Amino acid sequence: MNGPPFDQSYLESLDRLGEPIEIQERRNGHGEAVPTFRRIINPADWEGLPIPPREWIVPGIIPHKTVSLLGGDGSVGKSLLSQQLAAARALAREWIGLLPEPGRTLILSAEDDEAEMHRRIEDIRKFYDVQMADLSDMRLIDLVGEDCILGTLMKGQIEPTLMYRALDAYMADWKPSLTILDVLADMFSGDENSRPQSRQFIGLLKKLARIHDCAFLLLAHPSLTGMSTGTGMSGSTGWNNAVRSRLYFQTAKASDGTEPNQNLRTLECKKSNYGPAGGQITLEWKNGLFMPVQGPTGLNKMAADAKADEVFLDLLKRLSSQGRNVSTAKGPTYAPAIFADEPDNHGFKKGAFDASMRRLLKAGTIRIETFGPPSHQRSKLALGHEDCGRPSDSERNQ
Repeated sequence: MNGPPFDQSYLESLDRLGEPIEIQERRNGHGEAVPTFRRIINPADWEGLPIPPREWIVPGIIPHKTVSLLGGDGSVGKSLLSQQLAAARALAREWIGLLPEPGRTLILSAEDDEAEMHRRIEDIRKFYDVQMADLSDMRLIDLVGEDCILGTLMKGQIEPTLMYRALDAYMADWKPSLTILDVLADMFSGDENSRPQSRQFIGLLKKLARIHDCAFLLLAHPSLTGMSTGTGMSGSTGWNNAVRSRLYFQTAKASDGTEPNQNLRTLECKKSNYGPAGGQITLEWKNGLFMPVQGPTGLNKMAADAKADEVFLDLLKRLSSQGRNVSTAKGPTYAPAIFADEPDNHGFKKGAFDASMRRLLKAGTIRIETFGPPSHQRSKLALGHEDCGRPSDSERNQ
């Protein structure tokens, strides 16, 4: 093997990983070496033994001693979410409203370099009101720009690499109970659309999970189809089938598909072999980290309000260009009543336009403007300075 010499524990790990875990050799009655299974179980041997309890990293969401998958678009914040989990475990504190099992967490990051992780951990430290020294049960490995492939295709099989063996050796030395891999695309060089290859790669991680009594959380980007359908799937269904739990982290959407609040996210359990799937947590990005939203988010109402505001502004611009002044005063020029009677009101009534007018005035998007001689001044609604050049729906569609 090329490279510097390794210590004895590293060399022992190479020997262990070079031997298939499921099959070993034995001698038959003729003295011939034949393969046999290593772990053959007779249920009768369980007679009178206590049933082993289910172990979790995060109860109901991330099981222990196996591989879970966290999918999310490249900009949604799954790296930050996983770093928050590592800090919560190190501090024995809550994580997005849940209580993970305390313990050591190892993060291999091909996405965030040391400086970025430092900035993010600082925000997390401030939130928990602790010192950096209190986070000693975390280890962050900066792999940005490195060859961080853990499994590569060789002769039709996904085989462990030198980086995989380095991970095995470090896990044996530091003994984390959760290892986070960020992100799949940088650590797997096979074909993501190949079911056998995806399952073989997950198998390599499960081998380490079993050897080191550790769980893996594998971060991944969904495909365009996975994002558009809301499934969060990526490549072959082999990924979904091979992991024991699959989570999807995405921007929160209203029923019409819009995103009325860009800071909102949802974390949904898409698959759970050991617990109920389908649970969803709504989070909001605030002060550099994700916080659970208390109570209903009202996404559909937010989407309707945003649409009403858009229609209000379009109508105000069109009527103003026609010399038809509207105002906040109830009467013949009352803007909400006039807009509700326009054919392009998109179905909004006077009450919706009244609420929209109040929101837009508060935000400074529209303003009250006076005009006429001093002896007979009147008021009208006008667009705020930042919206003077905003195109109407008709102009955008041309």
